[in-house]
Amino acid sequence: MEEKNKGKFAKWFENYWYHYKAQTLIGAVAIFTAVVCTVQMATKDKYDYYTIYAGPQILAVQDLTYIQRAIAEVGTDLNNDGAVKVALKDIVMLSPEERQAAKEEKDAEFNNGFIQTEMNDYYQQIMAGDAAVMFLSPYMYSQAKESGLFMPLSEIFDEVPESAYDDCGITLSKTEFGVSFNGVDDLPEDTIVCIRRVTSFQNMKGSKKAQKEFQQNLDLFKAIVNYTA
Repeated sequence: MEEKNKGKFAKWFENYWYHYKAQTLIGAVAIFTAVVCTVQMATKDKYDYYTIYAGPQILAVQDLTYIQRAIAEVGTDLNNDGAVKVALKDIVMLSPEERQAAKEEKDAEFNNGFIQTEMNDYYQQIMAGDAAVMFLSPYMYSQAKESGLFMPLSEIFDEVPESAYDDCGITLSKTEFGVSFNGVDDLPEDTIVCIRRVTSFQNMKGSKKAQKEFQQNLDLFKAIVNYTA
């Protein structure tokens, strides 16, 4: 009887999966995103700013600390706890060309599962994460720019800075901030700093709160771009 029930369930599941695979996957992603947002909202007060580095550089713990300190140097104590605390999430990802070059020059091998996991994490952060100010390689920048989530520089500055990479990004190494702090100056020269607009997932917290947090991150972005040693 038990084996018969198992067989019925297997047939039912096979039929269900055939007809509702797409809906099930979309629903799972939506639930996962909601859980991520809830967890981030519950822990947000621990940090004043959330930022991301996504690119080929593997950040040593020391460099990660240095970069967080550099960002804190130009930031503001938003939660009035007596310190500016910055969270920097790093996502390691090489472009297909960089991976090919590494294979040819160093016989490097890349795990496809790891690559997919890191890219999924990146897209999740882009769409639903708390980070607005982002430090990205040109490849990772291009993967997200097409979505229209990055804010144009013309909407931020009266005049587009000379350090502009394009209409939305700034070449970090062409700013004083990019060459004045330990850790930051070790990032690849083509690293781009940009800021993401408020997304529909941020608005789940309430549009007023989302806009307030975005303005705080926008002030941080301006401070990085306009920094003078």
